[in-house]
Amino acid sequence: MLPLPLWSFRDDVFVEDQPANAAVVLHSRSGESVLTPVGPAIVQALKRMSLGPTALSNVITEESDWTALRSIIDDHPHLVVHSYGLDPQQPLISVEPLTPAARLAEPAAVPQAPVRLSRFAVIRAEGGTLVIESPLCLHRVILHGPEAVAALATLIRPAVPDFDDPVVRALISPLVMAGMLVDNSGQPLDGTTTGGDTDPALLGWDPAELFFHTRATLGRHDHDFGATYPLGETGRFPPVVKPPAPGPAIELYRPTGDDGPGLVETIEAPHGSGYLAVDPVSDRELGTLLYRTARVRSTTVGDPHSAAAASDRPYSSPGRSYELEIYATVHHCDGVPRGVYHYDPAGHRLEPLAVSGAEADEMLETSRVAANLSSLPGVLLSVTARFERVSWKYSGLGYSLVLRNFGALTQLMSLACTALGLSGLRIDAAEIEATSRILGLDWRVEPGVGSFAIGRPVVTPTHSR
Repeated sequence: MLPLPLWSFRDDVFVEDQPANAAVVLHSRSGESVLTPVGPAIVQALKRMSLGPTALSNVITEESDWTALRSIIDDHPHLVVHSYGLDPQQPLISVEPLTPAARLAEPAAVPQAPVRLSRFAVIRAEGGTLVIESPLCLHRVILHGPEAVAALATLIRPAVPDFDDPVVRALISPLVMAGMLVDNSGQPLDGTTTGGDTDPALLGWDPAELFFHTRATLGRHDHDFGATYPLGETGRFPPVVKPPAPGPAIELYRPTGDDGPGLVETIEAPHGSGYLAVDPVSDRELGTLLYRTARVRSTTVGDPHSAAAASDRPYSSPGRSYELEIYATVHHCDGVPRGVYHYDPAGHRLEPLAVSGAEADEMLETSRVAANLSSLPGVLLSVTARFERVSWKYSGLGYSLVLRNFGALTQLMSLACTALGLSGLRIDAAEIEATSRILGLDWRVEPGVGSFAIGRPVVTPTHSR
């Protein structure tokens, strides 16, 4: 049994019939397209395509109408979803374009050699279907039924497709057209040397990292992106600062005036070597560091879509979200007892947390190993993110903003350490399980994103001749 081709428009396409002008307007997120003149049979076919996959042979009977309709389809490939099935009422598989640049070409021949899914193919469940996406492809593949899902399992490892199986036969060509399949050596099936698993340009990319990159930028997906306010109800926006922790807090030193060298001198000075001396920092230095980099300088009325307040702090944060939280694990700091604290940026103070000495040791040792330090840092600043502070407003790029904000904060901390004569080291390897467990956080709500170790610089001895 041969697969039956079915045709439809993307869900965001609206077909507007204009009988007076004998025209049809195709409205989509990528713009409008006016089709004129358009005969009644073609108008009916276009409207039927807007309702879901259909066998156009049931709608178009005249060869001239079919030629005209195929011309419209070929001129608008970024709007047309290609589906295949064994039953005209139920597709097995669909190939949906993602961007205006998406083009789908029929394969020259079905593969007769072993094939498999590309290592960049990402499979997820959505709305009762199985969706396959790849950062290398401008189409997504949708599997509509358990038969197609079962047939897909045979493509996890290299195998010659069983074309006697009608479901496999319906599956292969769409996967080839979408660019989801490679041959046994990892090369794409279109005969080129680009886009396959062994493409030199892709060898440095982990699939998850490349997928994250394409979804956190524009041009290769059709997801909502930017300030769309997906969680923009007033009551969902988390407050500017976390509620204070119970118990007495340690008030930190508040510097006044000029605390050190100028901006140019600080930028041009050598930064921390990556080694920390065992000598303790002081409470005055820790207070100055946090005051100059992370305190709440003021609060104002927030985004017009929310009645919640926003804050101003020394480092930049798009939308003034300031989702980052700082937890200080103190090992050696004159004037501050050993322990784990939450930094209150509004009150500029340290709030003690109920963390055992063994757990504090675990935080410090984990950071020492991650940063390849020879000794424990004097103070470890663990940075977490209250993610909903960004996700309530931004679609698609929320977590990328968190990472950029972490970079902005720690760069400012590095400059402040240089100005104070300290050594600061950013630690990018966040251990989210231990951090959440020890700090009493839900990693889904407030995940760890990195840390910053503070100590005194190691003095390299000089030799005279």
